[in-house]
Amino acid sequence: MKRVLLIATVLASTVAAQVFQKGNVLSPVATLQMAAPEISAYMPEKKLLFVVGGEKLVEMVSFADEANPKVESCLQLDGPATSVTVHGDLVAVSITAEPDHGLGQVQMFRYAEGLIPVASAQRLCHLPDMVTFTPDGSKILVACEGSPSADYNEDPEGGVAILSVEHGASLNDYKLTPKVLDFKGLDSLALRKKGVRSPGLQGFVRSLEPEYITVSKDSKWAWVSLQENNAIAKVDVAAEKIADIFPLGYVDHSKPGFGLDVKKDEKVKIKNYPIRGLRQPDGVASFAVGGKTLVLTANEGASVNDYKAWTDEGTVTDLLADDRLDRTVFNDDVAPHLKKFTVSLLERCDQQGPDEVPGGKCPYVYGFGTRSVSLFDGETGRLLWDSGEEMERAFAKLAPDYFNWNSKKDKVKMDSRSPKKGCEPENVTVGEVNGKRYAFVGLERSSGVAVFDLTGVDAAARTVPKLVDLYFDPKDRGPEGLLFIPADKSPIYGQALLVVGYEFSKTLTVYRVK
Repeated sequence: MKRVLLIATVLASTVAAQVFQKGNVLSPVATLQMAAPEISAYMPEKKLLFVVGGEKLVEMVSFADEANPKVESCLQLDGPATSVTVHGDLVAVSITAEPDHGLGQVQMFRYAEGLIPVASAQRLCHLPDMVTFTPDGSKILVACEGSPSADYNEDPEGGVAILSVEHGASLNDYKLTPKVLDFKGLDSLALRKKGVRSPGLQGFVRSLEPEYITVSKDSKWAWVSLQENNAIAKVDVAAEKIADIFPLGYVDHSKPGFGLDVKKDEKVKIKNYPIRGLRQPDGVASFAVGGKTLVLTANEGASVNDYKAWTDEGTVTDLLADDRLDRTVFNDDVAPHLKKFTVSLLERCDQQGPDEVPGGKCPYVYGFGTRSVSLFDGETGRLLWDSGEEMERAFAKLAPDYFNWNSKKDKVKMDSRSPKKGCEPENVTVGEVNGKRYAFVGLERSSGVAVFDLTGVDAAARTVPKLVDLYFDPKDRGPEGLLFIPADKSPIYGQALLVVGYEFSKTLTVYRVK
């Protein structure tokens, strides 16, 4: 391993000429061009940000000069890094194998004028996609996605790894004791009946692919998104076992307040359709209130269409050709609008199961993702709230020329993602500022960050989250990782910060949070 000094370019310390904003919660401090700015973790004592993003390195951003953060150095790794987490002076990084369906690893370092390995690298599971310390620092949790190979010949099992962290005899000596929790002991028939999806060819257990983790403040429980399965696994961290799996259900886009734009016609047309949106969250976050933990989900959606051997992705035209839809619903007034809208082929209303309808003709189709965020009771999995069409409608009003554009391609073609997953909420995090609790939501394909006020929200759902800000700068594209830094740990004038890694533009932007 070697360290390489990098010189960072601060692209903008003030608002650019073309910026769109709904409120005033977020205010940009600086934007840095980086090699791989996706996921970040912060070490307050050293005023250092550690950043990874699919490359074989960790980049370190220094806030020593508060007004001018810069990339100070980077550490070369043995493989592509997917995630990073910090506790005290310890840094843990998840690293994939090459090819990535092989056995990945977690490496732990101590920072002392550089990253020093302090424990043997742990080869744990297939495709470790996220890593996080528990708040008390006693364990490291890893989401082991276990995605199949491109030809589907290999489809390893996913799982949740728990690494117990023990201090050794010296400052740079730690022991990591691993345990990988699998899904083999679950009642697969009961879970599928409840609505947990099972895409692929290798059976239920191999279809489960952990994606993202959030941990309770007391370090006793964790919730892990199973994106393709449209579910969340609840993990008993202390007992080191999978306690439950909650199906996340769907959003009924035929109801008022839950419309969507489904057609690429360079017009904003948010309407109701006979569509059930599968939530399928990528990022998840949690917060404690009234003795309960509530879980937020960023409902990106995920079809299995990257493999030659199998896909669950199709169109309404496909389902009509197979005579699976109710033509009194999908008539000549409705079907043409949905001609290119991507739907799931897995859910079968014409076969025995929870979706079976009389006559076997479906009066609705299933779409991937809901273009919304949802709030669940972490104990029971009960749905408390869903934002519905609010983010898509707010973006259409704020920046209509960029409505449902595909920021990945950096070409302003409004409405291009409407038949797919629209604004595509990718990730969510939660933070408190001056007595207010906020949820920050990154919109991957539309780009931008939505801010919801969660103050007063609890499990009784008497108060619902309110959209109070939407910040969008077209130069920052593809928000992937969102990191909230509270005011008491902030390096900048004691002000709370939000750090966002933009995957497509390779920029990392730091915002003040009011």
